[in-house]
Amino acid sequence: MSAPTQSGLRPLRAAAAALLCGFGVMAAELTAVRLLAPHFGDSAYVWTNVIGAILAAMAVGAALGGRLAGRANAERWPFRALLAAATLLLVAPWLTGWLGDALLPADLPLDAAMPVLIRASLVAAMLVFAPPLLLLAMVTPLLVVLVARSGIPLGRAAGDVAAAGTAGSLMGTFAATHWLVPGFGCRMAMAFAALGLLVAALLVAPVRQRANAGIALLVAALVPWLHRGPLRAPAQGHRLLAERETPYQYLQVVRSEAPPERTALLINEGLDSFHSLAIEGSCFTDGAYYDWHAIAPLLAGDGTRPRELRALSIGDAAGTLRAVYAAVHPGVPVDAVDLDAETMALGDAFFPGPKATGERFALDGRVFLERAVRRWHVIHVDAYAHQVYVPAHLASREFFTAAYDRLVDGGILACNVGAIDLDDAVLRAIATTLGSVFDEVRVLLVPRSRNALLVARRGRAIRPTTLRGEPPAMRAGTRAADRERWQQMLTLCADPAAWHQIEPWSHELRDDRPELDELLFDSYVDDEDPRRIVNGAGSRGLHDVEQAAHSAYSAGDYAEVIALASQARELSAYMRWLLGNARWSLRHLHSAALEYRAGLAIAGDGDLRQRLGRQLAALETERKPLLAAEQAAARNGWLATSGALLAAALWIVLLRRA
Repeated sequence: MSAPTQSGLRPLRAAAAALLCGFGVMAAELTAVRLLAPHFGDSAYVWTNVIGAILAAMAVGAALGGRLAGRANAERWPFRALLAAATLLLVAPWLTGWLGDALLPADLPLDAAMPVLIRASLVAAMLVFAPPLLLLAMVTPLLVVLVARSGIPLGRAAGDVAAAGTAGSLMGTFAATHWLVPGFGCRMAMAFAALGLLVAALLVAPVRQRANAGIALLVAALVPWLHRGPLRAPAQGHRLLAERETPYQYLQVVRSEAPPERTALLINEGLDSFHSLAIEGSCFTDGAYYDWHAIAPLLAGDGTRPRELRALSIGDAAGTLRAVYAAVHPGVPVDAVDLDAETMALGDAFFPGPKATGERFALDGRVFLERAVRRWHVIHVDAYAHQVYVPAHLASREFFTAAYDRLVDGGILACNVGAIDLDDAVLRAIATTLGSVFDEVRVLLVPRSRNALLVARRGRAIRPTTLRGEPPAMRAGTRAADRERWQQMLTLCADPAAWHQIEPWSHELRDDRPELDELLFDSYVDDEDPRRIVNGAGSRGLHDVEQAAHSAYSAGDYAEVIALASQARELSAYMRWLLGNARWSLRHLHSAALEYRAGLAIAGDGDLRQRLGRQLAALETERKPLLAAEQAAARNGWLATSGALLAAALWIVLLRRA
């Protein structure tokens, strides 16, 4: 083999540098989403933004590197690009945390977060990860030309460099997912990627720059030890008990400082949501959907617990449902399944108190159910991915068929589905699919929440009226307030009007038609708030409408309240109060505020005026973060658009100059 020319590069050095560069590219790309997850989540849209920004940057980098490769000083550029890229990746964790605070408003509500998070994650990806990946994409064409200058045929040089880079990418892919992130955390994983790039820079550095490259490598080795503290600071008034980065997600356990203490398990961006909850001194969760799932065994037994009752919890997380069962259905075993074993470990460590006994499995719920041989009286499904997404394979006809086969006759399948009203597209799609398998399906909108309890029964009708009898005994020593709450829940659920049937969706969800992501995106992004009051333009008398609207509101049929109001000849302050409450329940917060104000304009000085004022004041407190979210979404959209236009202009200028 001929010796390299002065400006050439030995093939072995070039191959090693290409391998390390490929490792750094894939390790950084896969770690980038995990680094963003504590602030912006790791939804499909965040992944798309990161991959899109990186691919665009690498396209520019490849073109720029090809042009620089034709220059006389081409041998200098691989070292410069690798050194700069490594430096940017080393500071990426700090930049990400800073952008998380800068781009997201405080107290961001989950149901208004999607537009903010999607646009903010695009801005963050463009600012933090596009520049270093652009630089890394410059390296491959430069290495090919430098190897060719050493006397190697151009085709062989291109093939060898590409092969080495692909092998490095393969190593980076597996190392980041299976070793670096779960074993060391995403900050250290990014540092490993940067250190690999610095070694590559040392390999390709001109002789007079090798000392500087060695010093940079030694300094960079110390940088990871400067990363201290959590990836995301806990919200004000809470303290962080634990933080974990697992192969699946980012987890935090936080506890409120004000009594009664509330311990919550948060995943990824957290926001105002949680995936497990425990409240000091109570066996319940202050009316959260976990409490209402405890109704399911009584529906399976037509008002009583079935003999030898056994339940299954899919998506058990830290065991909140098992804690509720231990109090409400003492002695009943609940088998628990969760994909992430770390959530169970955190439940054992930080969620004290009795929990129902039963077997536990760290496994995908679909895989478990299709291979199980046991039958259960109740199967609870509370599995979520990426914070808000119901996994498509746990909401298909095929999954519900597997659940049907694992239930005893008369058994109940109870699903937690995020929904504000009965017209929610995700709720309708899942209910329609569930109804294609089970004999009867009913929906309970959980009061004061964004959740619906979707209940289906095998082989028999669902009979809520059987809940009117004396409830089965709770665990000895349960406090009186919890017993009273349990009785109130049973009273509400015993009313058939509380259970709704869903208007069918156009078709069923199938494994080969995973449409839930798109439906959920529409549910969380589309703003259905009309931002105007209802005008009474009908012919019905006010008294008649008020009575009908009161009944509809009591039954939780908020859309009917609005429809009835439009039929009245005129609207009173009381109707405005009902309309405001109904719109608030439907999360039409802007319209609700307008309804309360319209009611105050015509109300007298009595109790109704005070109620309207109190409701408006409370609503404005809740509306404040929503308004901040809308402003942040608009700002982030402007930043993303401006950044894309600026990047395009910069691309054109750089390519022309190069």
